[in-house]
Amino acid sequence: MKPTLLFLFIITITSCLAQNQKELHGKIVCEGKGIAAVDLVNLTSKKSTTTDSQGHFSISVTVGDELYILSKEYVDFKLKITEIHFQTNALTITLEKKPIVLEDVEIVKKSSLKVQITQADIDDIKLSKQVQALKVVNVYDGTIENGVDFVRMFKGVTNWFKSKDKEIPEKPVPPPSFKGYLNSHYDRNFYLNNLKLKPEEIDLFIAYCEADDRAAALAERQDILEMADFLFEKNEAFKKLER
Repeated sequence: MKPTLLFLFIITITSCLAQNQKELHGKIVCEGKGIAAVDLVNLTSKKSTTTDSQGHFSISVTVGDELYILSKEYVDFKLKITEIHFQTNALTITLEKKPIVLEDVEIVKKSSLKVQITQADIDDIKLSKQVQALKVVNVYDGTIENGVDFVRMFKGVTNWFKSKDKEIPEKPVPPPSFKGYLNSHYDRNFYLNNLKLKPEEIDLFIAYCEADDRAAALAERQDILEMADFLFEKNEAFKKLER
């Protein structure tokens, strides 16, 4: 009698679990066209899959699971499975293309004037005129030969203070993003040799780490030892994903 009750109990538990979990089928699209080779990671169950050539996928989910969708050419996307998603027979997920990043271009404005006259040239012209001018010997006319041009000096000092007042204060440099910090501190060999990742797993691993709430704070602190410990910790969990 007891074995029979235990058997019925196991069947009941298994049936309940089966009702709470299902194989979710769907398609990843952009502008109405299916996208191939898009990775989907169930951050809750640690399972993952990849879309086929037509953009179709299939992954096991339950209500409340969080899916992370990522691709090199498209913006990463998070989806929390609701009851509506769970009851859908064919789920369609639309991604957006990543914007094209243009390198900074420095535009130099060239003057159309071919000849430029400096203040030294003007002073030389004034001096030559003073030498050529007729002077009355032994009569002081109130001027100082080759003297200091106090008017020009005063204007120069005034303009300098004005230019200092107009200087735009430097904007604070924003903290680096998680991906930006990794790109500047860890090369490809680190992922291949130290973390023992396959080349095609690197982008997926970085996205998996970025989904962790600690990632942004670690990048802001810029502690390379603390970041390395975090990456090794996430690598152990990443290798346990079912793919």
